[in-house]
Amino acid sequence: MRRVLPILVALVFACACEPESPDVLPPPRILSITPRSQTAIESKRVTVQLDAEPRFLVNYGDRSVQQLDQPTLRIGPQSVPLDTYLGHGQYQGTVAQGLEAGTYDIHVELQDGRVASLAKAYEVKAALNYWVELLDDQVQGVPFLVTIHATGTNAERYEGFVTVNVLKNELDGSNPSIVTTTCGPFANATCRAHITLDTSGDLFLIRATDDNPNNSPAYSNAFRVAPKN
Repeated sequence: MRRVLPILVALVFACACEPESPDVLPPPRILSITPRSQTAIESKRVTVQLDAEPRFLVNYGDRSVQQLDQPTLRIGPQSVPLDTYLGHGQYQGTVAQGLEAGTYDIHVELQDGRVASLAKAYEVKAALNYWVELLDDQVQGVPFLVTIHATGTNAERYEGFVTVNVLKNELDGSNPSIVTTTCGPFANATCRAHITLDTSGDLFLIRATDDNPNNSPAYSNAFRVAPKN
């Protein structure tokens, strides 16, 4: 019995001194990011919703609450502090201008080192302007070429499309679209489209637009379409 007792005491002390292994928390999930896009020349306030709530320190003495965790959103080379908590796992931060056009994976890093990721969740749209090469007068029923150029952020790498409308000036001052087609994808900041007009008149215009409300439409010079002989 004398020999067993020291061994039991040593085991008790060994158990008492060994630290408990901390609980391993699962990585959070990104439920959404709103809005999901911006242009390259603007900053955007975004809301990211996680399935994880932050920790808070409550001081009952002065009735204050301090948020202990501030996640960081990473988009491309940018690190965006999610500095405002809205409740229900929703965090806000400001994505600055300057990201190159493209679609990005997003990552949210918590202060304890856990990371949540969401693939192809955020789009940066090119901030572009367009211009249409000078057009000569045309002939009814004869195809002609329209050349459109893009200028602006990373225009030489832009591979999008524009909608091309042919507008015909009427006596009442209206400019209805009589032909609609698509031009693209752009290559080296240029796209070309062949157009044939089945009507004649003294005043026609080409208009080029895309689906980005921050990009202004481009118009060609006015041209005439002579009737077919």
